[in-house]
Amino acid sequence: MNDNTGFVATVLRDLAASTAVILAAWGALGGATNALTTKMRLRDALRHILLGGLIAAGMGSLSMAVITSWLNLPPEAIPAGGAAGSAAYLVGVFGPAVIELVLARLRQAREGGDD
Repeated sequence: MNDNTGFVATVLRDLAASTAVILAAWGALGGATNALTTKMRLRDALRHILLGGLIAAGMGSLSMAVITSWLNLPPEAIPAGGAAGSAAYLVGVFGPAVIELVLARLRQAREGGDD
């Protein structure tokens, strides 16, 4: 039984050190910032937090390339140390809003409002 405890502790330690989990945490914080600044209902806020984390983890290091392109930064900024967390945070802030905007436009077009 002691071996299982050691195994679980090792898995949890490796998971906590995972880049995807770290980026997801930064993205979730970005989603929380978005939710707090727009004063939304709890259900919507939880959705933004979850979406921010999932988008940031899913984009991984691509988020830094997207941010540098969006802000017209030099390409040398992509491998900058410590910038992955910042990029994941920004993706977490703006990602859910972009997705909701696209979905709203698709719904509007489907209902015939965009003829």
